[in-house]
Amino acid sequence: MDIYQLNHQQLLKGIRCNFQRYLYKQIQWDDRLIGIFGSQGVGKTTLLLQRIKQVFDDSDKALYLNLDSILFQREKMINVALQFHKAGGTHLFMDGVHRYPNWLSEMKKLQERCPNLHIVFAASSLLPISKVTKGLKDASCYTLNTMSFREYLSYECLLDLSPIPLDDLLENHVEISRNVNDQIVVAPVFRNYLEHGCYPFYWDDPDAYPFLLQDRVRDAIEVDVPAVYPIEYAELKDIKRMMMMISDLVPNVPRLADMAAKLKLDDTESKKYFEYLKDAVCIRHYQATGGAVQDRLQKTYLGNTNLLIAFEEGLNDRVILGETFFVDQLSNFASVRLLNNNDFFINDKYIFMVGDPLMDYERVKDVENAFAAIYGQPKSQNNKLPIWLLGLCY
Repeated sequence: MDIYQLNHQQLLKGIRCNFQRYLYKQIQWDDRLIGIFGSQGVGKTTLLLQRIKQVFDDSDKALYLNLDSILFQREKMINVALQFHKAGGTHLFMDGVHRYPNWLSEMKKLQERCPNLHIVFAASSLLPISKVTKGLKDASCYTLNTMSFREYLSYECLLDLSPIPLDDLLENHVEISRNVNDQIVVAPVFRNYLEHGCYPFYWDDPDAYPFLLQDRVRDAIEVDVPAVYPIEYAELKDIKRMMMMISDLVPNVPRLADMAAKLKLDDTESKKYFEYLKDAVCIRHYQATGGAVQDRLQKTYLGNTNLLIAFEEGLNDRVILGETFFVDQLSNFASVRLLNNNDFFINDKYIFMVGDPLMDYERVKDVENAFAAIYGQPKSQNNKLPIWLLGLCY
C-alpha cells in the first residue's frame, strides 16, 4: 500500500487549483459512485487530483490509483482498494479504468463489500457510458469536453465570465459582444485559442504542442481502442491510415464506401474504424436527413481546431476553421444537425449559417431564429454575430 500512497502524494505536489474546468462545479461530488469520461488530454486526471487536493489535501482518507500502472499486473485493484478501506480510507479515485481488464466486475464487488466507500473513476470517451450505467448501479456519469473559448480566457487570466446559456446568448448577443470587446482585443486571443486553447497542457511545452496532439491521437488509437474493443494489432495501422485520409480532406471527406475502397477495407471494417475515431473524438461526422442517402450532404471534421492545425500545418481557411470551431463548441452542450443547404440546425430550434465576412448572408437575414456565425466578424449586428461568442456557453 505504501507505494500507492507515495505515488498519490508525489502527484499532488504538482497540482494547482487556481483554474478548474467547467465540469468541476457540475459534478455532485457527494454521490457514492461517479464516472468521468473524456477523450485523450482533456484533463480528467487533473480533475481527480484537484478534487483530492482541495478537499482532502494530505489526508489518508483519499487515495488516487492509476489502473494503467504496471503495478496492477502484480496485484488486483480490488485487493488494493479493500486494504485502503480497511485502513480507514473513505474516498477512492481511480484513473484509466478502461485499461484495466475486468475493472467493471471488480468495481461491482467493491460496491457490495464496501457500501460506505465513495468512488470516482475516469475513463476514455471510447468506453460506452450505457455499458457502464448498466453494469454499475447508481453510477453518476459525466463527460469532460475540450476547453471552451470562455475557459481559455479564464485560463489565460484575460477575462472571467460565467457560462452563458445559448438562449440567453442569442437574445443578448449584441450587448455581450460589446462587453467582451470593451475589455479585451478578441481577434488575436481567438486565433491563439484556435491553435492551442482546446487542451490545458499547452504551457507544458508550447513548441512541442502540435506533436503532443499528434501523440494523443496515436495513443487513442493504439492504446485506448484495444483496451475497450477486441482488435488485432494489424488493424491499428488501418485506423491511422483512415485518420490521415480524413485529416487531408476535411470537411468534404468521401463517403465511407469510397473511402473504404481507397483504403482497401471491407464495409464492416471501415464502419467500425470510423466509429472508433468518432468515439475517441478524433473526428466529428454529420449527415443531413431526408431524401435518398446518396443525395444527403455529409461533412466530417477533426475533433477541434487544435487538432486541425496540428495535422494541417499552415491551414488558414476561415470557413473550415470556423465550422470546426462551431461544431466542436456546440456539440459539447447542444444537439447539432447538418442541413442539406450546408446550414446547421441547433437544438431543433436555431438555424446557423457559418462562414467568413465575404459570404452572402441575405438568405438568413429576416428568418426567425436564424443567425450567421462569422469568423472575422468584429462585433454583433442584427442576426450576424462573431463566431467566438458561441464559445462562451460552457
